Amino acid sequence: MKNISLKTIVCALAFSAIVCTSAFSQQNSRNKVFNPLTDRVEVKHEFRGAWLTTVRGSDWPRKIKVNLSRQKGESRHQQKLRIERQRDSQKRALVNVITRIKETGCNVVIMQLCCNSEAYYKSKILPWDHNLTGVQGEDPGYDPLKLAIETAHSLGMQIHGWFNPMRVGSVDSDRVKNHLCFKHPDRVIKYGKTMFWNPGNPEVIQYLYDVIYEVMSNYDLDGAHIDDFFYQEGLREKLEVLPKLRDSLKILTDKQEIAALRKTINKMDDGKVWDDAAWFKKYGNGMELGRWREENVNKIVAAMHKAVHDAKPNAIFGVSPGGRLVNTQKLYADPQYWIAEGSIDYLAPQIYWQHGHKIADFKKVLDSWGPIMKDVPCIPGMAAYRYKEKGFESMDEFMLQMEESREAPYVYGNIWFTAHSLFRPDFLEYMKEKIYPYPSLVPKLGTSSDIVPAPVTITEKDGVISWEKSPAAQSYAVYKLYISGYSPDGFTAYWQGGLIGQTSENSFSAPERAENYVVVAINGKEKSSPSNVIFIR
Repeated sequence: MKNISLKTIVCALAFSAIVCTSAFSQQNSRNKVFNPLTDRVEVKHEFRGAWLTTVRGSDWPRKIKVNLSRQKGESRHQQKLRIERQRDSQKRALVNVITRIKETGCNVVIMQLCCNSEAYYKSKILPWDHNLTGVQGEDPGYDPLKLAIETAHSLGMQIHGWFNPMRVGSVDSDRVKNHLCFKHPDRVIKYGKTMFWNPGNPEVIQYLYDVIYEVMSNYDLDGAHIDDFFYQEGLREKLEVLPKLRDSLKILTDKQEIAALRKTINKMDDGKVWDDAAWFKKYGNGMELGRWREENVNKIVAAMHKAVHDAKPNAIFGVSPGGRLVNTQKLYADPQYWIAEGSIDYLAPQIYWQHGHKIADFKKVLDSWGPIMKDVPCIPGMAAYRYKEKGFESMDEFMLQMEESREAPYVYGNIWFTAHSLFRPDFLEYMKEKIYPYPSLVPKLGTSSDIVPAPVTITEKDGVISWEKSPAAQSYAVYKLYISGYSPDGFTAYWQGGLIGQTSENSFSAPERAENYVVVAINGKEKSSPSNVIFIR
């Protein structure tokens, strides 16, 4: 893999003989001194994300709206005070949900900023989201994204903007008069009772570039992110499978088989029409319809990736497709192509099934992504919302999924759906004690113009760890070491670090004695290899 330091900074000969436990071993390493002649150190950095969902106010703003209209019998002064209270309540709720995400041990917030072509930020392209005030286009009186970024960064977290690029929303929704779907009706396709941007229209691809470029240029986001809404589910079956089923119907003679097949055909042929024939005729360039639709999605992904890096070279762009490749391909999405073309910086497949699932066993699905990923990091989506459902009756299922994710060399972390699912008391306690008992830095993803800092050499006096500053370093991360496993002969111990603090200074007071410590120098995305190990008596 390119830039192996993205996954882990390693000082080692080889790890093939490691007998490994889970990410943070519960073995007691107290009073054991690291032996530099035999022992090995591994300091891992892990992407720990949570999807902060705003569609229908799922995680935020829930049912808190800033009602700007004057109420019956309300004086202007009373109206002003009420609006201020509602606004403050909405803002506190946003700060609270991000703070609680931090408490779970996560280090990345992925905030849904645009679901149905509405925005949770100031935009010249999109209207304000109606969930903020109850009315699309009404300014809530503050900038939610600005507040979210300030909050996340103050807590030492990254924050990425999450977009559903193709959705315009329900046909019956109230929209501002100058909405782009009215100004450019030729860019829209109505499918059933829902409107979508037409990927076959090149102007839509430019529009999506502009949306991403605008927000990445105007806000200090660490990245942009889209999920699995591409072409609509069922379109590929209508195009490729339905004609074959109708042909099969002609040759059947058994009445029961005919009835069953007709039932299947009627269910598939639901009367909804994705009418892109004119655009295919104009831009198809001799391709088959299905191949042309795939190419349209490829162009959208490439355009959004370019917008991110044009606006902010060090930021990253990721896609979260369906958990199984076959399901994603049914939507005319081709992650293998994006990986090969370099149009994504990471892939986050939504593997929302349990071990033992007949069709989508978690481990089998996770393993299926390995040969595909090549040099692009995989960050699987985790189904926190399914806790207490069949297959997820206990937290043991999540712990097993985490262990298997951490064992896979192409996996760089996980993302949890949805944020409020993590906040249930027993779930939160397990997250803090078992899954993320120590904080973690985010691994390097995508490209970087930052200089890799030189490793430091540390010394200790009276419990204070000190080092000479590394010229390129902006800050330093201090790790306490734990034994994670032993070689088969039992003589070599493998240690990994638990992050205990960060500082911009060149010293750090160790919180505990009789422990081994290392320090990593940090410059933006880049991190040095670990320092020498010291044991504080």
